[in-house]
Amino acid sequence: MKTETLGSNIELHLLETGKFKDVLISFRFIHELKEPDNGIRTLLALMLADRCEKYPTKQEVSRCLDGLYGASASCRTTTCGRAQVLEFRIRALNEKYVGGELLKRQIALASQFLLHPLKENGLLSSAVYDEAMINLKAMIQRRHDNPSSYAAARCGQLLAEGQPLGIGMLPDMEQAQKITLQQVSEAYEDMILHDRLDIFVEGLADQDQVIRCVREHFPLPDRQGMVDCCYALQRQDKVSGWESREMDQTTLVMMYPTGVTLRDEDYWALRTGNCIFGQLPTSMLFQQVREKRSLCYSIYSSVLSYDGVLSVSTGIDRAQLQQVQTLIEQQRQRMADGDFDEEMLEMGKTMLIQSLQASQDDPHSVINREYQNVLLGCHQTLDQMIAAIRQVSRQKIMALFAQMSLKAVFALCQKEGDHEENSSYPF
Repeated sequence: MKTETLGSNIELHLLETGKFKDVLISFRFIHELKEPDNGIRTLLALMLADRCEKYPTKQEVSRCLDGLYGASASCRTTTCGRAQVLEFRIRALNEKYVGGELLKRQIALASQFLLHPLKENGLLSSAVYDEAMINLKAMIQRRHDNPSSYAAARCGQLLAEGQPLGIGMLPDMEQAQKITLQQVSEAYEDMILHDRLDIFVEGLADQDQVIRCVREHFPLPDRQGMVDCCYALQRQDKVSGWESREMDQTTLVMMYPTGVTLRDEDYWALRTGNCIFGQLPTSMLFQQVREKRSLCYSIYSSVLSYDGVLSVSTGIDRAQLQQVQTLIEQQRQRMADGDFDEEMLEMGKTMLIQSLQASQDDPHSVINREYQNVLLGCHQTLDQMIAAIRQVSRQKIMALFAQMSLKAVFALCQKEGDHEENSSYPF
């Protein structure tokens, strides 16, 4: 990857590859994750790829993209520990297949969306705001209606009150309804003027031409530095909570602070151990909770890499809550005791390595990995990651799982009957 500095905290990253027929350009603005900015920025993302000053209707935007041989443009926000990233992404066919200076037109169109959004009376368009608000509320409702997503968000809020994991990308419905057009317009100006910006151009393209075009179409001022994304979430006491609704099963989420983030040398040991614990088809959680006892419909564990947290999620019958919690804790203790064979250790390493190698075939994954290096202030190659995985030892995995302790439990329970208010507390 070649990096060109365009200004203070504005960098252009060129990923030259002939693997993909398209040229993908990703603009990533980074901002501290905090309320109410999280909801405002998410709403802003829904507005930015909709229309712009030069193409003020959806029909004109569609015609413009069609004129670029079926190009696509989108915008979204994601969270990375302490940071919220707004990404505008535009993809177009490589001009070597069709000619017509597609790359210049692609960069110029990105500039129209990002630097010249549709405005009225000095603010962003109220019509675009109204449509985006409808879409934001729909996103919030979908999260609420999805038991796994909702339970994970609620468990994170319990575990990390006042910390980034407890904030997340989406506001609740009440917070969303309070977001004004004035706030979104101010957030846009703040982003364009102050957020650190990383631009990734992936594909076969003349690098000097890319640099010239980006400089021409994005004459941006210097800006503030990088947000320090990684943090090891801390909590002293254990918390639990539950809610109930009409549904077929109970969703249980358990969270363990690990003290290990992407920046730590033990990160790949944690990821390898997590494969053995709850990701392999032969994982301890799957074998002991599902296969051996048939207590759950699904069960898996995952690592929240920027926050230093391991999470377990499962769908069960409400009557089995206590038993399943006990079994999950027993499997964590088995990991701490080294009660897993060499075959499982090697399978965990193989799964991780194959996942990394497969990511090379996805253009978005390639950019995500390079952006991760930017966020961490390092340059770890794919080969270095694979080498680190191969060096993971049983003793290191044991030590990591021994130092974990359960700090948050949340259950979204199926209702027991018409008199739910009289039901026993599930924990």
